[in-house]
Amino acid sequence: MISRYVDGMTRSSLSIALLAVCAACAAPPPAEAPVPMVVFGAQIEVDATGTCYARADAPRRVDVVDTFEEVRPARRDAEGRVIEPAVVRKISTPREVVTGEGTRFEAVCPPVLTEDYVASLQRALLVRRAYAGPITGDYDGPTQDAVRLAQRTQGIDSAILSVATARSLGLTAVPLE
Repeated sequence: MISRYVDGMTRSSLSIALLAVCAACAAPPPAEAPVPMVVFGAQIEVDATGTCYARADAPRRVDVVDTFEEVRPARRDAEGRVIEPAVVRKISTPREVVTGEGTRFEAVCPPVLTEDYVASLQRALLVRRAYAGPITGDYDGPTQDAVRLAQRTQGIDSAILSVATARSLGLTAVPLE
């Protein structure tokens, strides 16, 4: 059995050797934590090829709705004739009306939007004077506002980074044609 291969090792030294071998077989320590990514939830769709798409905010217009409110009713005499007319106030209220669907565009997929990528995005927007905040690597409100501002010139009203904007900022490779 085992004793014939051991050549004089005692059982205690054999058990120590087996423990050392088992320790070497243990699972390696966990690697660094996965890089957090920006998630836009249901705002990004992925097609069968793995390309991500988002929809820009729908175009809107503001209509003014006029309503009239009676401040003081009309005064009438005993026969029902108007002695003093009613006092009416006109109230104008703005109302936002959606005039169509938003434009669908190719978006940068969330796994690409790592902290380093977002920091590069912030630097690129800072150089172009679209972003004035600190370089944090967080896709926070000021960064989203800057992305929306930068993309409006391309007709995209969205805080989700488009591939076209990423290419124009030098963040994503331009495909060879």
